[in-house]
Amino acid sequence: MVQHQFKVNTQWSDGRESVGNLIGDVLDEQISIPAGLGGNGTGTNPDELLVSAASSCYIISLAAVLERSGFDHIEIQQSSIGLAIFENAKFKMDSITHYPEITVDKNQKDLLEKKLPKLLKIADNNCMISNSIRGNVDVKIEPIIK
Repeated sequence: MVQHQFKVNTQWSDGRESVGNLIGDVLDEQISIPAGLGGNGTGTNPDELLVSAASSCYIISLAAVLERSGFDHIEIQQSSIGLAIFENAKFKMDSITHYPEITVDKNQKDLLEKKLPKLLKIADNNCMISNSIRGNVDVKIEPIIK
């Protein structure tokens, strides 16, 4: 079994209106409760980080799957939207929808359209974040081929 640790340090003082810090190997960011949820909205927040993790993991997995399938000159632009809900007196991330816009060489477009449903599933199954949240958060993929 392969193991790898991902370490972050967080710091917070005072109550819910405060601002904390998150420091990782690369990240160095302020954190707070989102303004839309009654916080002050400074820096990023756990909800945005969860959607960012899911989005970045999926786009990397998709690029790798496309490359391994023989597609070259791949360009992917992706937006991802997380839908949080308040249910049973708790907030939770209900769904994350990825909207990858995939551009490949013109001569590969028809082949991509044929193979894409299978490749999207493979990419989702290869994404560590998708695997970690599966069963708790509904991950949807709505691709566009250009």
